[in-house]
Amino acid sequence: MSEKVLDELAEWIDPRVIADAILQELESQEASRTIENGKTIWLDVLENGLPDALRSSVKAHALM
Repeated sequence: MSEKVLDELAEWIDPRVIADAILQELESQEASRTIENGKTIWLDVLENGLPDALRSSVKAHALM
């Protein structure tokens, strides 16, 4: 993997958008908006949801 591509993509991804989405979802489900809850949700997404979502998106956009 190119370090340049990794660095550029990492800069482009806005962690505040991710954090905001997590907190909004916690609030919409009337769960406590805490750092620990946010971390738990993000780790769950990374481990369980993100790999499938990335795979599906690449296939859908024919980016192979």
